[in-house]
Amino acid sequence: MRKIHILFLLILGVCFISCGSAPVAEKEEAEAPVVEEVSPVEEVEEIDEVQDVDEVELINEEVSTLEADDDEYIRSTQALSAEELVTKDEFAEDKAEILRIIKELQKVMEKEDVEDWLKYVDKDSKNFYSNPANIRKVNKKLPNKAIVLNGIGDYFKYVFIPSRKNREITEIRYISKTNTKAVQVNEDGSITRYYQFIKVNGKWYVQLDRV
Repeated sequence: MRKIHILFLLILGVCFISCGSAPVAEKEEAEAPVVEEVSPVEEVEEIDEVQDVDEVELINEEVSTLEADDDEYIRSTQALSAEELVTKDEFAEDKAEILRIIKELQKVMEKEDVEDWLKYVDKDSKNFYSNPANIRKVNKKLPNKAIVLNGIGDYFKYVFIPSRKNREITEIRYISKTNTKAVQVNEDGSITRYYQFIKVNGKWYVQLDRV
């Protein structure tokens, strides 16, 4: 009877151990799939979206630039007649050449080199300012009466340089296909003319103001 009692206790113990360990196995199986392996996929998708946004922004910037160029072209050529209208390529070439000349003139003005400056001035302007009678007329029109002009060199030193040195010239305005103003665009949209150019035999020259 004692042996039967001991055997019964052993069987009961085995059943208790088996029943107690089962929930642990189920818990491990339930927790095992909780592994977030989707993060790399989400990161790749986010990177793709950022690239798409960058591409869209780049396209928008290019469109905006083209629109700005078109607006400037219209502003620059609006005074021209249909017969003498310049193309966008001609406009771009003229503007680049005129701004290049102005950049060189800034260096000439810093040195106050009259002889070098005269290389950029058109022939008619040089003839006009070589005439003493014309110089006297110009002198009388100057707001500063202390300035005395004795020739084109004085005009360069006392009139041309002070009114143009270190100015920011950003656009041009056609008067005709061979006559152009170089201007500074002000904050309110108005413009200030600082140079006038005339094209002679395919080359742009500075045209001085006349009385």
